[in-house]
Amino acid sequence: MIKPAQIQWSNGSPVSTQFDDVYFSKLSGIEETRYVFLEHSHLPERWKTLSNNCFTIAETGFGTGLNLLCAWKSWLSNSRLEQTLHFVSVEKFPLSKDALQQALRQWPELESLSQGLIDVYPPLVPGWHPVTLPKLSENSGNVVLHLFFGDINHWLNQIQGTVDAWFLDGFAPSKNPEMWSEHLFHSMARLSNRLTSVATFTAAGLVNRGLQAAGFTTKKAKGFGKKREMLTAQYTQNQGPCPLNWLRDKPWNALPTYTKPSQTQPHVVIIGAGIAGCASAYSMAKRGWRVSLLDQHENIASGASGNAQGVLYAKLSSDMNIQSEFYLAGYLYSLQLLKQTMPEKTNWNNCGVLQLAFSEKELKRQQQFYQRFELDDVLQWVDASHASKLANTELNYGGLHFKQGAWVHPKAWCEALTAHKNIHFFPNHKVQAITRNKKQWQVCVEEGSSEIQCDAVIVCSAFDANKITELSFLPTQPIAGQVSQASHSPSTLSMVLCGDSYVTPNHNNALNFGATYRLKSDTTNETEEDHQFNLEKLNDNFPSVSSSINGPLAGRVSVRCSTPDYTPIVGAICDEAAFKAQFCDLKKSKKWRFYESAPYLSGLYVNIGHGSRGLSSAPLSADMLAAQINNEVLPMCKRHVDMLNPNRFLVSQTIKGQ
Repeated sequence: MIKPAQIQWSNGSPVSTQFDDVYFSKLSGIEETRYVFLEHSHLPERWKTLSNNCFTIAETGFGTGLNLLCAWKSWLSNSRLEQTLHFVSVEKFPLSKDALQQALRQWPELESLSQGLIDVYPPLVPGWHPVTLPKLSENSGNVVLHLFFGDINHWLNQIQGTVDAWFLDGFAPSKNPEMWSEHLFHSMARLSNRLTSVATFTAAGLVNRGLQAAGFTTKKAKGFGKKREMLTAQYTQNQGPCPLNWLRDKPWNALPTYTKPSQTQPHVVIIGAGIAGCASAYSMAKRGWRVSLLDQHENIASGASGNAQGVLYAKLSSDMNIQSEFYLAGYLYSLQLLKQTMPEKTNWNNCGVLQLAFSEKELKRQQQFYQRFELDDVLQWVDASHASKLANTELNYGGLHFKQGAWVHPKAWCEALTAHKNIHFFPNHKVQAITRNKKQWQVCVEEGSSEIQCDAVIVCSAFDANKITELSFLPTQPIAGQVSQASHSPSTLSMVLCGDSYVTPNHNNALNFGATYRLKSDTTNETEEDHQFNLEKLNDNFPSVSSSINGPLAGRVSVRCSTPDYTPIVGAICDEAAFKAQFCDLKKSKKWRFYESAPYLSGLYVNIGHGSRGLSSAPLSADMLAAQINNEVLPMCKRHVDMLNPNRFLVSQTIKGQ
């Protein structure tokens, strides 16, 4: 797991005791960064003439974030409003937030940027952390930090996207030889294009030779200050081009490249206005797309996203498996997005979530998990006495305390996400079919409405999605569930409680708890039987809360969208018949080698299957999908993108001959 950097302070500057090296020179750190990385990558000039809306820097060794801050400051003066700088960096031993704050005090001229970074600096949790930095200038472009906490070799294997400039930083090759490896240089080639630049403070022979062997043309330049030389490079493929992405990977996991239309503002139709659809609309709108958001109901968030309160936390497995990694990353992303889109906590509150252990088996599992994975920045294990104090109610069990866990009014969040000038909501639009001509998609709605033409379609209509012919292979199923609500409950509960049911603190003078599961049901009728079930669960799990309830209960039934593997379905859609014909040899062997790309339907995507955890999974999935459509570096690990890929079902069906 992630271990914080071991540092000591020398005249206010951090020194790594692990690598016996300084993070920066107190006298000339900013000047060195500007000279080595900004000037020798020619970034200000490249940004002023940037022809598209995206530029990506990848850095080895985040350290104190000084390179990011200097690049960010230059970007403010050399970018346009519609452009985005993606700064991708890795750090195996990250500084704590307190240490970062102390280190950056050395640079008063960067104070506003330093504070902006500190405000959104992620908790020390392994994996990928996409963070949108604050907007410090109304006329400049955005900056997104993609910070990976972990080993550089794991990071390189998980990046998807193209890098425009490499900052080879980190501790010197003599101090940290493991980083400066052949794997690094060849991964750089895989992620580069013919204009990609490299800059590094070192001119060590192994770095020079490694870059050349990977296809970069290198050049030595005068070093900064007392350093005699430094290196610059450009990717020229002088060792031959990298294999096509579907030859390096399984072709159904290799993502398609979407070509935007030439018009000024491309148009996307998003079908479904729940949390997945609204988050997708937000992610596309902020990238400059014109968004038509369609829903068959009168209002936004009329389906499963329409409950009065939803719970935001990460329900983790007994091990930190791929699903747990994904949901933990999604939980942290959603928290950050909530703070940015709803700064006033009228309709949400990160009051904390307690996941209580109601059995000896669950207690043992939680304690072992907590001790093994050391996620102290995110959660802590508490006994029953401590849990009772935190929740302001008597509890009989201890459990995992998610310090920033939250309740959210999903409809209010959906409305905040769609309050963007590029988003237009179309109620009472039930989609019957979608068709495609050579250039555009046509979305056909119920009789009496006109056909809508667009460049891309994102289907977010939950279990209704597979009623669209092109998505009929997706094996989703509905699960109806009823939430109960007690009005005017005098409960003093101060945080969310979860067990095999949940209850949230009072909101609008009502206490919400539940919920039931009606497997394979899409009926939305409220029943007294389900109210009784919810009451019994509440009394079993949280009797001190249950005792505060008097009078009749109100309720709401909504329908979740579930998948066979309990994992969302997010990504580009293939032509089903063409896929099964092209990869029919999978029936002979799952390891059969193929040499053609998957037959994607250009411009068709899906974001569904989030079940009861959509608040944690849908927003990050939406941003990944928008990044994929816009050919940006993706904001999550490749293994998570592969896990969500709709093609997993086509592969399974092809193997089985279905």
